[in-house]
Amino acid sequence: MKKELINTFSLATLAGIMIGFGGVIYLMCANKMVGALLFSFGLLTIVCQGFALYTGRIGYFRQYGLASILVTIAGNFVGTWAVAKGFALTRHTVDIAAVVAPKLQDSSLSVLLLSIGCGAMMYLAVDSYRKSKSWLFVIMPIVIFILSGFEHSIANMFYISLAGEWGWEALRITAIAIVGNGIGSWLLNASNFTFKD
Repeated sequence: MKKELINTFSLATLAGIMIGFGGVIYLMCANKMVGALLFSFGLLTIVCQGFALYTGRIGYFRQYGLASILVTIAGNFVGTWAVAKGFALTRHTVDIAAVVAPKLQDSSLSVLLLSIGCGAMMYLAVDSYRKSKSWLFVIMPIVIFILSGFEHSIANMFYISLAGEWGWEALRITAIAIVGNGIGSWLLNASNFTFKD
């Protein structure tokens, strides 16, 4: 069990790095559509390589279990944090405050609803890829959740780390987004069950 969790942490850290890379390219793109499209590279790499992303796994909670999910979140944070700190040391500058401030000032209900939408899109991306192996089904839900302004708990870890804004408000919206992403994924997972008349 311990070895399995260590492996999960490693795969989760790699997934966090990929989401961090997605966040970097999104911030560097002047065009939001292009940025959203290129951000999907992160999840596409994750599903193709078998990395462990919280928002890709939480819909299958029964398969992974609580310990694995918690380790996944921890690894995702480490990966996103590492990319954020590395990016902050480069010559590039971005207006990260403009991205993070509205999130920190948002109401709990708004964050919850927006994160439920993201969770649904993430579940569709992963589940559709599992069934079809088509990269298109990964890309489209990602573009949709980004352009819709939905809240992705792991991507937010990257943005908040880059801004250096880890305080109570950041912890509040992150915790709510984690729950909301889970709810959105679970709702879509539940819709896969067939009920007889």
